[in-house]
Order: sequence, then C-alpha cells, then structure tokens
Amino acid sequence: MSAGNFFVEHPAVHRFMAEVESILQREKETAMRLAELRTPYRLLLEDETWLPEEFRQANPNSGMGGGIASWLLYQSTEKDLSLFSLVVPPGVTTPIHNHLAWGLVGIYAGEQEEEEFEPPEDRHHPGADASLMKLRFRRVLKTGEFYELIPPHNDVHRVKTVSSEPSISLHLLANDTGCILRQKFDPATGEAAPFRSGWSNQQCPESP
Repeated sequence: MSAGNFFVEHPAVHRFMAEVESILQREKETAMRLAELRTPYRLLLEDETWLPEEFRQANPNSGMGGGIASWLLYQSTEKDLSLFSLVVPPGVTTPIHNHLAWGLVGIYAGEQEEEEFEPPEDRHHPGADASLMKLRFRRVLKTGEFYELIPPHNDVHRVKTVSSEPSISLHLLANDTGCILRQKFDPATGEAAPFRSGWSNQQCPESP
C-alpha cells in the first residue's frame, strides 16, 4: 500500500496510488513516468464508483473564487505528489494560472473549455510584447479525456465549465498544488501575482 495520507478510502484509489508509487520508483524520467501512468490513470478516470459525493461539491470559500473547489484525495508523506478533484460550477472560469508540476489532468464529469497560454519565459523573442498573454489554443474536453502536464511547456491555462452540471477534473500532480505559492496572470496585461489555491478539505501551513 502507498505511503501517504488518503482522504478517500476506496480500493480503487489505494490500488491506483500503489501503481503510481511502483512506477515512480521504477522510472526516473518524467516522460517515461507519464507514459507508464496513462493506463492506470485512465482506468481511475473512467471508474464512476469511487469518488464520494462530498468531493463533487463546489466550495463557496474557494481560494480560486467562483465556488471552485479543490478536494484533496491523496497526498504523499513528502507532499511531492497530490491527487485531487477540481470542481468548477457551470459557467465559472478559473483565473489564468500555472501548476509548477508535471502530472496528468482529465475530466471525470461534465465538460470544460480549456485555454492554454504561452508561458511568460517563452515570449522574449525580439519584438514580442512580454506584458500580454498569448493564447495558444482553445479546446473543449469531455468526460474521459485527459492530457499530460509538463512545465513550462503547457503549464499556463484557464478552464471554464461549459456543461450544465459542474465539471470535475481529476489531477495527479507532483507537488502540494493547493499549498505551494503559484502564480495567476492578468488576462489583459499578463502581470503575474502570487496565490495559493488552497485545499477545500485541508489547511495549508501558514505563509512565511
């Protein structure tokens, strides 16, 4: 069984995290880890039985605003791996933000429109206006679809729920995503501001 703190006690979650731990011990390169993780992650994403109702709810006190909830499902002892569900109410859009970790993100329920932006460090070629956010692409992700996250390449985005019910995305990320200091970006100016999204079911340590 995986070491760490489980916030959802279900055999599917324990089995998944045991497979994750085995893969991380066996593979040291991020690309290889993600390749090995795709199959067990897909199986967890497609299993509708294991996520309790309480982890499918919005959070009016969200650190991201708009009732967006980040429910911590598992966290490693070293806090270098987190599994969580992100619940976004219908019509609500997250801030443009980064994650600062590699991982997998997929849609467990509902549909999301994702807009991916160029990271600020990618926009310093001659003549570029580094103060503006440049949209790379926009797409709609449906239930069961997922993608790899590898900073800094595709680490800056925002999502909006476009289904009539809340969207629930399942994140497996290699950090303490809710508590680390990340950045959100002004869509008009590109100005970065530090923020912590927090966890809806777990307190973060006090800021230094």
